[in-house]
Amino acid sequence: MSHRVRYLLVLLAICPVVSGCDALTEFFGADTVTVALVNNSSLGLDVEVEIYISDQQEIPELLLTELGTKLEYTIEAGETVTFSRSCDDLQAIVVSNAELKIIGDIGPEASSDVLRDGDDFSCGDTIVFTFDHSILLVDFDVTATLDE
Repeated sequence: MSHRVRYLLVLLAICPVVSGCDALTEFFGADTVTVALVNNSSLGLDVEVEIYISDQQEIPELLLTELGTKLEYTIEAGETVTFSRSCDDLQAIVVSNAELKIIGDIGPEASSDVLRDGDDFSCGDTIVFTFDHSILLVDFDVTATLDE
């Protein structure tokens, strides 16, 4: 039996005893952070999202939006867009601008706080940004939650 198979069997045997089973996560290479962008529009409206990420955990928000990696997505109503980055590459993330597309370029905007590795999320987590609005359309918001 190979050393890798023995190691896996030992981990599987002790995993119920050890809290969290981080060794299994490391063994299988869960070294990414996943981000899900969820458009909860009930009126069929798209959301345009501008996100910045950085490999520097403590980068101030102003520098994050100036020097970070910019990602742009258009999320159709009722849809979810996901992406993943290595834990080393995603140390800080912010939704700098999300716009609910009502008519052309007219619509309410929202943003999030900066989320940081270690404080707000960890390697292997899924960060879920949910974009939602009321029937009035001016109450547009983005909320961040974690799926660990």
